[in-house]
Amino acid sequence: MRRLAFGFAVWIALVSCAKAETINLLCGFETIGVDTDAKSVRVQESFINRETKEYKFREFKDGYKHAFFAAKVQDYVSITEASISYGHDDSQHFNALHYRIDRHTGILVSSSYNPTTCSLLPTKRLF
Repeated sequence: MRRLAFGFAVWIALVSCAKAETINLLCGFETIGVDTDAKSVRVQESFINRETKEYKFREFKDGYKHAFFAAKVQDYVSITEASISYGHDDSQHFNALHYRIDRHTGILVSSSYNPTTCSLLPTKRLF
């Protein structure tokens, strides 16, 4: 009986972990990683930071408050079956950034640049 209970607990843990999902997309020249469990989005740009010698990135975490160009903004991330929306907003909307990826068409619409098409990146390396 104890083994059955332990096996059932392991099965529940595996099933609950399977719901957590990471979506990796290539949108134009940017790589976008969406963590549905943590409700965060990481956008890796195609430019390299001179100090760190690593690619520049932007990160959006649901509910995170920070300063952006001397304004206090709050990030948002919304993940539904139809779309992935993220960005940040302030009370005056001067420093607001909004992004929306349609999960059916793969089109990224942004408040800062023209729409672009996204494609899924493989979850494992090909070589």
